[in-house]
Amino acid sequence: MTSSEPATDTPLEADATPSEPAYTEESEADEDSYATDSETESGDGDDVSEDASGVPHGEWTGTAQVTVDFADPGCAADSRSYALPATLIIDEPVGTEGNSFHLSWASDDQTADGAFGVTSAQSGTDTVDGESVEIAYWSLTDDGEGSFSGQLTDTAAAAGASLNLLFVPKPLFQCGTYTSFPYAMNTDTTIEGSITDDSASITLSGTTVDGTRSFRVEWS
Repeated sequence: MTSSEPATDTPLEADATPSEPAYTEESEADEDSYATDSETESGDGDDVSEDASGVPHGEWTGTAQVTVDFADPGCAADSRSYALPATLIIDEPVGTEGNSFHLSWASDDQTADGAFGVTSAQSGTDTVDGESVEIAYWSLTDDGEGSFSGQLTDTAAAAGASLNLLFVPKPLFQCGTYTSFPYAMNTDTTIEGSITDDSASITLSGTTVDGTRSFRVEWS
């Protein structure tokens, strides 16, 4: 991965956020594990392992290049680009996840323009009734040698549990002042990449659920 400076745009807080599901997470990367003080081209070799899928397990940090194209009704088309520090974590599947590995990839700053978050599945417990909650967002496959691909198959928007999000500009009024807003990724969103013990190359591309934004996130 080639490190570069983060975007210099002043981060704007989202004017609305999707409702969060009422459950506590049982299997999620420890927030402290995200490296935000420096950017590196590889994960810690001591923390990298590999399961039968052939995709190395561990943590990698670097800079994600985010490009967003959009055209709101009655407004001129526009495009924005951002460079944001991000962290990738590959681990064992969570709960009843049907993938051979669990993937979590997100920008370290979740409030900046261009911020994004991708998670392949969630497993938790409903805090109201104590029932188990299992959500499989992505269907992932790999070639047994570190390369993988996948498609977002469930946005979980109806359940208020969208966790695959992109924070991009939205006008406060028609074609007026823009502020960062969380858009859920649509089920046409795809991901592909190649991971070794020393590096990771990933491309994420798709559209938002409302169809107004198309995006591409690259990391190599």
